[in-house]
Amino acid sequence: MNKLLKLITDNQADILPATEEQIAKAESVLGLTFTKEYRSYLLNIGVISFGPVETYGLGVPDTSFLNIVNALDEFRALENFPTSLIPIADIGDGHYYMYDNYTQNIVIVALPGVGIKIICSDLESFFIDLIFN
Repeated sequence: MNKLLKLITDNQADILPATEEQIAKAESVLGLTFTKEYRSYLLNIGVISFGPVETYGLGVPDTSFLNIVNALDEFRALENFPTSLIPIADIGDGHYYMYDNYTQNIVIVALPGVGIKIICSDLESFFIDLIFN
């Protein structure tokens, strides 16, 4: 996450890193153990706000729409929604970028039918492209 952190600092993007307590609580509630890669994102960045882009994560209040636990309540209420998916960003028109906590791929999910398309396998590169390119 070093390249992403440098871009965040250089561009003065807003971040809210998560605490170990927030991560442990989210893992417990969601029934997941986050990958090392995703845990690093949460601990070092949490959520990002830069220009028109806002990312989901932790570090924000539990009631925030950007909080993954809060957001996943709504997503998991949908029939056939995979339990391994974690929202990254809202693309619009019912499409979302999501992180697959099992395969470590970044996917586009189309709702409500839960159509899934793999687009990337490197979380840091994905965030750099999404936010700064």
